[in-house]
Amino acid sequence: MSAVYFMRFDGKKWNIIRAIDRLLNVAKVADIIDEGDIVAIKTHMGERGNFRHPRPQIIRTVVEFVKRHEGKPFVTDTTTLYSGYRRDACEYLETAAMNGFSIGTVGAPIIIADGLRGRDYVEVKTGGDLRSVAVATAIAEADSMIVVSHVKFHITFGFGGALKNLAMGCVARKTKFAMHAVSKPTINKEKCTGCGQCVRHCNWGAISLVNGKAEIDYERCVGCGDCVAICRFGAARISWSEGENLLRLAAESAHGVVKTFEKGKIFYINLLMEVTGYCDCGTPLEAPIVPDIGILASYDPVAIDQASMDLVNKAPGYLYHGSEFKLIEPGVDKSRALRPGIRWEVLLEAAEQWKLGSRKYKLIAL
Repeated sequence: MSAVYFMRFDGKKWNIIRAIDRLLNVAKVADIIDEGDIVAIKTHMGERGNFRHPRPQIIRTVVEFVKRHEGKPFVTDTTTLYSGYRRDACEYLETAAMNGFSIGTVGAPIIIADGLRGRDYVEVKTGGDLRSVAVATAIAEADSMIVVSHVKFHITFGFGGALKNLAMGCVARKTKFAMHAVSKPTINKEKCTGCGQCVRHCNWGAISLVNGKAEIDYERCVGCGDCVAICRFGAARISWSEGENLLRLAAESAHGVVKTFEKGKIFYINLLMEVTGYCDCGTPLEAPIVPDIGILASYDPVAIDQASMDLVNKAPGYLYHGSEFKLIEPGVDKSRALRPGIRWEVLLEAAEQWKLGSRKYKLIAL
């Protein structure tokens, strides 16, 4: 079983900086950093207007750890498909600065790994349905990587953790397109009010109003899911059977990313805090679904994601219904309570098949 280190937020521990540093020391992360190694610190620096993303001081703690052990760190992420403020490196760096990420705050250069327009990548053959994965160049050329993920729920993955950070966050647009293409949304005309929000927010010009109802041009649609996230009436929906295909492709994508590193040169940190219903690409002003739980760390991305969901599901949860909170009992699958059609575990099952790790783990409490 894979070791997963766990620091619970129990009120008896103090200082998030010391907590992260202790996790890195106990897990012997210094062993993955050889002198002079260029170390990618992969995280999500948040969409413009999002405030649930990993905090800069957490990332700086990881940066300083790498420097103490003779590594050369850089903080990184990739551009996006959806119509936010991270579609190219210029927009992303401005957004990162607004969210508190700069060389001054995190202590290391910030590099958008797939280049100015998301076209810089190294092609890695995988042999699955994708055949190959376009791993973002700056990540593919790094010697080691520390992946810092904010655990949250997601409209197509069910939840996002270490595996999603690898599969979507470490690849260029070419592979993002290939994965999203299998999960294109549909419009329920009965629910559509013709408000036009999806039309205005579609980055690809794939939606128009026809006779007062939204209609998707599938020749233009890339399956990014922007319309699903923006629709207030539940009219734009993902077919979850197709969504499971996306999860299987995501496991293959994660395999392609891991393949660019020597064995044991990637370490994962999952932040189980401010676990929201939407990912850090969104900007809803929403309450967390569960209380803050703590921080997990592991060399196994499958084990750390399984442990994350197990801990989230054991906790009591809350959903806003109208103006009141509705209790989700401890033990209830919180992802299914939010989006009943998604089998989030498909990603972990597929990742096991790609030999990325094991769903069996030993939780080591610190």
